[in-house]
Amino acid sequence: MSLSADYWSDKTGDRGGGGGVALAHQRRLIRGLLVWATLLTLGLATSITLHFIHRESPATSKQQDQEKFDQPQHKEIPLMEFSPDWKDSDMVEKLQWKTVREVFIKGQEQLLVNEFGQYFLYLQVTLASHEKANHTITLESKQRRVILKGLINGSKLSTVFMAKGISLASGDTLTVTCQPRAKIQISHTETYLGVIKINST
Repeated sequence: MSLSADYWSDKTGDRGGGGGVALAHQRRLIRGLLVWATLLTLGLATSITLHFIHRESPATSKQQDQEKFDQPQHKEIPLMEFSPDWKDSDMVEKLQWKTVREVFIKGQEQLLVNEFGQYFLYLQVTLASHEKANHTITLESKQRRVILKGLINGSKLSTVFMAKGISLASGDTLTVTCQPRAKIQISHTETYLGVIKINST
């Protein structure tokens, strides 16, 4: 059974030229969508291009990181270390010290405190040889008297380590003595004095 031409034109919407209008309308919609898709694509491409243009090159980034690293972020830790300043053959009673740079304490036998503040002191003394005599190691302050005191039993122990936090005034002096006098190791890993300034209030 065959369908007539009139029935077919009614079902396809072609009767009276209505199909041409619908087709034109669809073409306009498709063109509009293509224009919008093109604009969005161009916008996205522009955004990505600007992102890469303004992005730092690896060399510039590394240079800025190095500059940040080179700049001091915090104040240097206020630490002073003193090494022995005598000969290994000397019989020592008053220990003399040397330092690379003077910051808030200076001197050799008597260490002069330049700035008032809270300090953490640590001291290690090692005998050069075992002796039967006992030795007393003392760190004294002119104003505070004895700050640290330790005993070395020459026949058993040859090293003493001591540490303490204390307030020191400007103009005060520190001295380290060994009684009775003895030969003391001059290696900076065996005999040393360290001072850390905690604050100035």
